[in-house]
Amino acid sequence: MDLIGFWNLVRGHGWQGAALWGVLLAQAVLWVGLVRLHLALRREQAPWEECVGKIRSAFLRKLNGEEEVAELKVHRYAPLVDKLIALHFAEEKSDLAARFLLFRWKTKEGLRPFWIRWGHLVIAFGVVVWFLYGVRLDIGTEVLKRTPVDPRLLWVWLGYAMGVAWKLVRLQGDLERVQRSLLLPRREE
Repeated sequence: MDLIGFWNLVRGHGWQGAALWGVLLAQAVLWVGLVRLHLALRREQAPWEECVGKIRSAFLRKLNGEEEVAELKVHRYAPLVDKLIALHFAEEKSDLAARFLLFRWKTKEGLRPFWIRWGHLVIAFGVVVWFLYGVRLDIGTEVLKRTPVDPRLLWVWLGYAMGVAWKLVRLQGDLERVQRSLLLPRREE
């Protein structure tokens, strides 16, 4: 990236140059927000095969099943998985349909903050693109290339954001597997 070219661009274009500082700051905030969301999602990643396998094994075994269930109560996988397991043992005596609905609600409630943060980031992306488009109309596209406010960097950000959305969908699917193994464990899953 050409920092000297960016500095000259900012100095030579008056209010458009000041607007480019705003675009640069907004892009930095977008990247920081997306990386923070990625790291928050990473904390929710559990060893899914081991997690589902241990849950299934604890509930399907007749021999040593009680010991495995006791171990399951204290094992730590990921915050959302641990909440679902704790909820299962707290609501063990209730009706299966009620527990199923409660699990679905708690899963969606646990994922909602991630989707809200992702949605806010995508809206902010749209605002930055709209603002950058206005500045590009005044000073042109060519002068912005190979500078820190290169519009192509925003499209890289959007691709990364779509990858994070895919991880959110995958996390929801994995949490549903945990729900199934808690409610109705099957031998083949």
